[in-house]
Parts: sequence; C-alpha cells; structure tokens
Amino acid sequence: MQEFLSLYANIENPTLEMVLFTFLLSFCLACLVAITYQNTSNITIKSSNYIQSLILSSLVATTIMQAIGDNVAVGLGMLGALSIIQFRTNFRDPRDIIFMFAALGTGIACGVYGFYVAILGTILFCAVAVILRFTPFHNGRHVVWELRVRSDSGIFMEDFHLIMDQFCIRYDLDNLRIDAEKGKEPYRELDYKLILKNEADYEELINNLHEKSYQVKKMSRQGEEQIDNT
Repeated sequence: MQEFLSLYANIENPTLEMVLFTFLLSFCLACLVAITYQNTSNITIKSSNYIQSLILSSLVATTIMQAIGDNVAVGLGMLGALSIIQFRTNFRDPRDIIFMFAALGTGIACGVYGFYVAILGTILFCAVAVILRFTPFHNGRHVVWELRVRSDSGIFMEDFHLIMDQFCIRYDLDNLRIDAEKGKEPYRELDYKLILKNEADYEELINNLHEKSYQVKKMSRQGEEQIDNT
C-alpha cells in the first residue's frame, strides 16, 4: 500500500486510473468527515443538504486542484473566475464551518496527490471530533422543531426576529414562498428549523407570534406529527 501511494504521489502526468483513484479516495474520506459530523453534532436531526455539501465540496476541491496542477497561470485564472461567485450561506454554528473546511482540506490534499496527508489528517480530525463528543465540551443534543409562519407582505419582520431570539437558541430559514390569493394581498410563508431554549415554551412562542399578526400554520418536532395548526 505504501509503495502504491508513493507511486501515485510522484506521477506528474496523471493517468485515467490515477484520476479515478484520487476521486474515489476523496469521496471516501469526505464520507468519513460527513459521518463524523452527523454522529457528533449536538443537533438531533441534521440538514441533509449540508451533509451532502460536505461530500460534494471535497470532490469539487479535488477537481480544481487537479485542473490547476503546477500551472500558475491556470491557477490565477481560476482564482479570478471563482472570485465573481458570491456565497451568502450564513453559518450560525462555527462547528459547521470547521467541518466544511475539513472536507475542503481533504479534497485539496487528494487533488495535489498528498495521499498520506489526506488520510492521516482526516483520521486524526475525525478521531478528535469523536473524543470531544464525550468530554465536558459537548453540551448534549437538542431537538429540532419545524415552524411554518405566514404574514402579509406589508408586515415587517423585526418583531418576528425579536420573538425568535427570545425563545430560540438557533433558528434557520429553510424555505420562503411569496404568493397571493385572488382578490387578496400577497403574503409570505416562511419555513424555519429551530431549537428552543425551553421546549415547554413552544405554546408561548406561538401566542407571541399571533399577537404580532403572524399566522402559525405549523409547529412540530421534526419528524413528528404536527402539534399546532392555527
């Protein structure tokens, strides 16, 4: 195995076999990072889109690094092309950013044929993440709730965010729809995933939203039957 990895790491003109092996290794290591994230996160039900993004970002990084190779001109051109892309994803949990960087680092290491660094780095990172799961630094798991709220398009959202900040540890917008019924004003329907500070306060959260003219269409624990529909 050692001779095999050393042989591949020293090849300047990659063959099809080498490229396929590199992508396969990147995929396997990214899956290990994603599985570690899924099993050590303090959120009971994780976003499948984010977990898939961990794996896909590693493959993208591998592709970019293989395309650049040792060509400085290509690297600068690709940097300029990627600079026009604006990423507006809001990471509320710094741990999510760390795992995304871990997946990207794995892909980059594979892309430059640093197989030893990729394998050992990924194993070490995942091992430390698992160890931290059983230390006092881990504060337990939280239950994720789903909230669907409707409001008229003319209603400002400042009061909504004040209420959510009061009752929630974290809340993330999952979906936004703007629609209008015939003869009526257009309305917004927003889907949120949230973690309550105190689960017993979910009814008070609903009442506070109603007082500010927000219609709660759904409030339930993720994966369970609807608790309230008004």
